[in-house]
Formats: sequence, structure tokens, C-alpha cells
Amino acid sequence: MSDNQVDTIVIGAGVVGLAIARELTQRKRDVIVIEKEDIFGSITSTRNSGVIHAGIYYDAGTMKAKLCARGNRALYAYCEKKNIPHLNVGKFVVATSKDEASKLESIYNKAAENNVVGISRVSKEYVNNKEPLVICHEALEVKSTGIVDQQSLMRSYIGDFEDNGGMIAYNTKIESIESIGDKFKIITNDKTEIIANSIINSAGLEAHNIAKLINGFNQKFIPKIYYAKGNYFETNKKLGIKHLIYPVPTEASLGLHLGLDMSMQMRFGPDVEWVNEINYTVDPNRIDFFHEDIIKYLPDIKKEDLHPGYSGIRPKLKNKGEGKSDFLIQSSKEHGMENLVNLFGMESPGLTSSLVIADYVADLIE
Repeated sequence: MSDNQVDTIVIGAGVVGLAIARELTQRKRDVIVIEKEDIFGSITSTRNSGVIHAGIYYDAGTMKAKLCARGNRALYAYCEKKNIPHLNVGKFVVATSKDEASKLESIYNKAAENNVVGISRVSKEYVNNKEPLVICHEALEVKSTGIVDQQSLMRSYIGDFEDNGGMIAYNTKIESIESIGDKFKIITNDKTEIIANSIINSAGLEAHNIAKLINGFNQKFIPKIYYAKGNYFETNKKLGIKHLIYPVPTEASLGLHLGLDMSMQMRFGPDVEWVNEINYTVDPNRIDFFHEDIIKYLPDIKKEDLHPGYSGIRPKLKNKGEGKSDFLIQSSKEHGMENLVNLFGMESPGLTSSLVIADYVADLIE
């Protein structure tokens, strides 16, 4: 029997895992976070657009719809309180043709169902007044969309967590998880044994593989995960754009949008590249596809203005052509194993929703 005993183990030090760990320690639980990398948030949490999403795209009744708009408000309040770098820049969802304009109505209606505030249909003249270089037929203005410094946000979550007595074990890989009565025995790569009363599997791209390590866990509850790689191209060109600019979304992506970092420098992406293996190299040959999409709404960008940036990989529960993927947060109610919560398919808007996801998950093991 191990001397290492803890109330809860959270697997994964991404933004969602850290938010959950923080919330559990706020509730006076003894928590250890186990992370296989040597730093927090290096896999998915910083390989994204850093956007505080409003919640306009998600179908009513989905987990994303339930969590995003509330997460948006909670995240802004937290950033204000903790002085975390963020900017409420707002965004335009631009329709570049009459056909695309008809799709704006369904997005607008979804936003209303999801209790999104600060969204309105606007004319091309309105957009041109705000962003003279952007061309469109019509648009939605979404005032509650913003950007956040993901690293600073996660450092703040860690600060709260550690102030409450939490601990993170980096460079630690889980070799096995055994269910013993109502507890779990975890064995790590250095043969350390830890006994935990509960486990939160927030391992992101590896969550399904972690679930497979749990002795006695019914494998039928582990979904197949598909990897959707999102590539970004960057530019050094400064055009004075002040809003995020999004095209009308596709089935699997919000489109090649114009993103901004905290210094208001532009970047474009992500696209959707379905892959079988995790590889973060950005193929420079994708530049033609990027440029063709970008000039539909920003004709001032030339191909030579673009260069490969970075990429991230989104864990999807649905494959190409199968429709939209939702979050899957499983507790004993679904899979029958007490004191275990699995989080599958945690992609965007996981960053935006992290605080309310944390609250939701903490309630599941109360």
C-alpha cells in the first residue's frame, strides 16, 4: 500500500485541467495535477487563437452551448479581477456573398438561444466604417468576443491552485490506473504509487488513452477520437485592423479567421487538416489555400505577406463529414465507475469555458 494518498488527481495541466484543479482546491480538496510534459499548457492550450468566444455557433442543448456564453462572462470577470492581459476587441462574422449572408440569420438565432449578449446584424457600410480594408456583403458584430494571454491565464490558475495547497507533478507519465474499491491506485513512470479517492481525466489529446489504462473501466465508454490539425499563417504586415474577422463557419471549423495577438499583430487560421498522427509542422504549401480564403474579405493581403506560423490539434468526437463535435464530460452516471470523470473532445471553446467547466466537473464529484 502506498503512503502517497490524495483526495483527487487531475490528469493534464492544460487550461481546463488547471481550472478544474483550482476549483477543487477552492472547495478545500487535496489535489495533485499530473502532467507528462515539463511545463503546463504546451499541447493544446497555447496552440490556439487565444480567443474569448461569445458562444454564437453552437447548437442549443449541446455542452458547448450550455457552457460557452456563461464561460465568456466568467472569464472576463476573472481576468479583470486578476489583471490578466486581455482585450475585448469584438469581432465581425463577414458574409462575402449573398448566399453566405443567408447563413448569418441562423448564426444570429443560435446566439439568441444560447443567451449571447451584444450581437447584431450590420451592413457592409457599418463594417467599412469600422474596418475600411475589410470587404463583405453583410456581417454580424459580436461585441463580447475578445482575446486573452493564455499563458498568463494559466499561471493565474496555477497561482490560485498552489496558494490553496495544490501541487503539480511535471514530467510524470501514468503507467497504470487500478480501481480498488471506491479508490484508485495510480502507478507512474518512476514507479511511484499514489492512492486517490477520485480521478479527473483531463488529458486532452490523450484522454482516450488514459481511459484505456483504467483497469476495470468498460471500454465501450471510450469514444474514438479524430485529430483535426489547425494550421496558422502569420504576417508582419500592419494594416491597423482592430477587430477579429471571421468568415461564415464550415462544419468542422470557424474558418480562416483574422486573429490578433495581445500586441494587435495579425495572424490567420486555423484551417482544418485531418491527421492520424500528432505533428505540429506547418506545411508551407498550404499558403495558396490560405491566401485564396483570406483575400475574400481582406484583399490587401498578398501571398508574399504570409509565412507559416504554428499549429495545434483539436480532439474531435466526429470525423470529417460527420457533423459538429461537442464536449463529452462523463461521470459515473454515464459509465458506472464512481469518482471518475472523463473529459473527451475538449477543444474550442474550452479556454473560454474553462471556469464553468471546472464548476460543472467539481459538482460531479461532490
